[in-house]
Amino acid sequence: MFIGVAVIAAVGMLISAKVTYLKLLNSLALVLLTLSGGWTIRQTLLQGSYGYGSGILYWDALSALLLSVIIIIAVYVILFSLGYMEKEVHEKKLPRTSLKWYYFWIWIFIATMLLVVSTPNLGVLWVGIEGTTLATTLLVGFYRNKKAVEAAWKYVILCTVGISFALLGTMLLFAAAAPHLGQSLTALDWRMLPKIASQLDPNLFRLGVLFTVVGYGTKVGFAPMHSWLPDAHSQAPSPVSALLSAVLLNCALYAILRWYTIARLTELGPDFIGKILIGFGLLSLALMVGFILMQKDVKRLLAYSSVEHMGILALGFGLGTQEAVWGASLHLLLHALTKANLFVIIGSLVQKTGTRQIPRIRGIFKVWPFTGIVMVLGLLGITGTPPFGTFRSELSILSGLYKTDHPILGFLTILFLTLIFAGFLFHFLQMFYGKPSGRYQAGESVSTLALAIPLLVVLFLGLFIPQSLNQALNQVVKVILGGV
Repeated sequence: MFIGVAVIAAVGMLISAKVTYLKLLNSLALVLLTLSGGWTIRQTLLQGSYGYGSGILYWDALSALLLSVIIIIAVYVILFSLGYMEKEVHEKKLPRTSLKWYYFWIWIFIATMLLVVSTPNLGVLWVGIEGTTLATTLLVGFYRNKKAVEAAWKYVILCTVGISFALLGTMLLFAAAAPHLGQSLTALDWRMLPKIASQLDPNLFRLGVLFTVVGYGTKVGFAPMHSWLPDAHSQAPSPVSALLSAVLLNCALYAILRWYTIARLTELGPDFIGKILIGFGLLSLALMVGFILMQKDVKRLLAYSSVEHMGILALGFGLGTQEAVWGASLHLLLHALTKANLFVIIGSLVQKTGTRQIPRIRGIFKVWPFTGIVMVLGLLGITGTPPFGTFRSELSILSGLYKTDHPILGFLTILFLTLIFAGFLFHFLQMFYGKPSGRYQAGESVSTLALAIPLLVVLFLGLFIPQSLNQALNQVVKVILGGV
């Protein structure tokens, strides 16, 4: 099973830090992860759900969507890491012996995320989310300099507080469900909870929802609990930043969605948790406008963009209509592909320029034209510019706002997205043009264009949605809106 593959790969990384060994082991692990995960996804979508080990591990369409994102981004990021981290060692930013620990923690991180989307128990899911915090803390502070260590401490403290809130919410849910499902793990099984949702004590469940959304929302990066995110993303190695933004935030959102499916069936109704998500979504969009417009650090710029897109997802899922949830489900996938690419290409750019400061990066098209091409595609993709798929997904969410009689929210969302687009365009145009610094070393391989593969997928999905993907997304919508 793919969780075992990730754990075994992690342990295997500690044997040697030699380049050949690490490349071979990582490549083998990625192949096994893709094959085992791909088979599980296929079985899940064909059967509607799929269990393993007497139901200890269980997947439905929503699980399959997140599992797909984890595998795709893991393959992309680790393949990029093989060259990126070697260059970090070559430039003496890291000792070679640290590479085996880098890959060890990367694979432990992947294993914990795989556990999150593979367990049907909300208690074990909480353990998995807490496991991601422990693994990524060491990755955030991997460079061991003052800023990296400060970012790691800030990350672990804030996320631990958030996760503690989520634990309290989970305990309240157990207290509400135990009289109906017994004093056992069954009381936290998201396959069973929808069946007795209408019988749950509304007061206990209301408190549980509030603690859980705030708790997991801290890990998602909802404003105003997002302050750990720009520090962590800017200080971590760029491949780690890609995993954090493209996968970890989505896994925390996945935990909230499991609660969301149950909350819709309780006496509280869908509006209770839906309004909470819409509130966090709109606040995240509004606050990020200023941060993005005034930002000078290019990696922090991408981090604030992640908060923005988590806000967009919160709006879509919070609305609770089929169209909006379909758009949010698609956007979850497309944002992961786009943001992973941007962190990877920006990471490569930072290595070349030696700086993350936007005012000090100039003349990209003159010095590194292939990097410039990939960045243009990333700019258009992350800002939801047509014909990219992110435009299609955002349009579905905006349409849902107007169709549910939220014209003011729709107007504000469009206004915030327009200002954010203007901010990204301003920052990227500064870097594309102007006089390059004399210390830049010109020259790059045409292979740089291969980094744009995820963006080409996002562009394709803006022009055409394959029937198989549409059916899979419809299954996700059915799970989210109808329970198991």
